[in-house]
Amino acid sequence: MIVNPRSGKLRPSFSARRIAEMFLDNNMETGVYFTSPDYNADFLVREHEKEFDIIACCGGDGTLSDTVSGMMHIKSKKPIGYIPAGTTNDLARSLRMATKPEKAAKVIITEKARPLDIGSFDDSYFVYIASFGAFTEVSYATSQKAKNLFGRFAYFFGAMKYMTKIKSHHIKVEADGKNHEGDYAFGSVTNSTSVAGIFKFESDMVDFSDGKYEVMLIKRPKNLFTAFSICMSMLNKTYRHKNIEFFHASDIKMTCDEPLDWAVDGEHKKGGTEVHIQNHPQAVNIIMKKNKKK
Repeated sequence: MIVNPRSGKLRPSFSARRIAEMFLDNNMETGVYFTSPDYNADFLVREHEKEFDIIACCGGDGTLSDTVSGMMHIKSKKPIGYIPAGTTNDLARSLRMATKPEKAAKVIITEKARPLDIGSFDDSYFVYIASFGAFTEVSYATSQKAKNLFGRFAYFFGAMKYMTKIKSHHIKVEADGKNHEGDYAFGSVTNSTSVAGIFKFESDMVDFSDGKYEVMLIKRPKNLFTAFSICMSMLNKTYRHKNIEFFHASDIKMTCDEPLDWAVDGEHKKGGTEVHIQNHPQAVNIIMKKNKKK
């Protein structure tokens, strides 16, 4: 079990020992490792994966992303258990996973591993989202203190701040052989029902193991009224605005006139003028309850 002690919702009441005892009580010998600035989950996975049958991680989306990255680099498909303890836990909410530590641990004990698509962003990996442009800065610029105090609402406060700084980028997009081009203020490539911690997709729009991403590109609004109508379309989960392009794809190449800043699984990442994003179908196995189709 890999624990990130700096995650947003690891309160003093959380006990890694208690979770480890739950595993031990179910005949699961457990080793507990804490991340640090020098030893992240990716490093710990590579160091210790061979010693265990299940790799469990406790932390936010970033901790899960690092854990998955380690598994992808060593090409391991051992089951991954996830105990969400971040600020928004976007992926956990998308997969309808338990968010209380004891309940999440029980899922790891009792449930089966199910396949999950994983993405590559150039030479690195991500679990559920890569995005650029408006709102993207919100996910990595919002302070940890604000996240701890206000949770998801911290992102809304941040979004209001960046609404006045909307900038577009002229981008050429090749997605599964089809071309898109325009001045885009925002773009996201996701395998999640939550986008940038702010907007959502309906659950029937997303399949986590179909080898396809949900891609959204938003053209720059010319005035505040258009910006408002775009936001309303996204908040209402309709995405039927003339400025919004929405499609599914598994192989995406983007070319921009200038380097782009990205948020990848909520963390800041510098991108160049060209970015290549690929979906790796059912690349890892994550332990969770079987989601019921609506």
